[in-house]
Amino acid sequence: MSKIGFTKKDLEDVASLSRLHLKEEEKEKFLIQMKEVLEYVGKVSEIANENVENSGGINYGEQFENSVNKNVVREDIVLNEANSNTEDLLNNAPTREGNFVRVSQVLDKHKK
Repeated sequence: MSKIGFTKKDLEDVASLSRLHLKEEEKEKFLIQMKEVLEYVGKVSEIANENVENSGGINYGEQFENSVNKNVVREDIVLNEANSNTEDLLNNAPTREGNFVRVSQVLDKHKK
């Protein structure tokens, strides 16, 4: 079984991204629990599936050849003209910058 590394720093990063403020004793408790969960996931991922057939391969798709739903398509219907609701959207946005809705930064906010 392969060991999955999960450090206190990893836990602090996850807590930060989740906006959780953990006390030191909570960190120790959750670190132990997370390691146990990851070890269990590692065990499950190692289970051999010898009796399971491949889902792909040379003959994949033969079961669909005689399907009544073969090549079913429909005409695309345009419900609204492009950009017809743009101004309404921008007027209802809390913050606007030109023709864009301004939102607070989410990605890389917690990177140092």
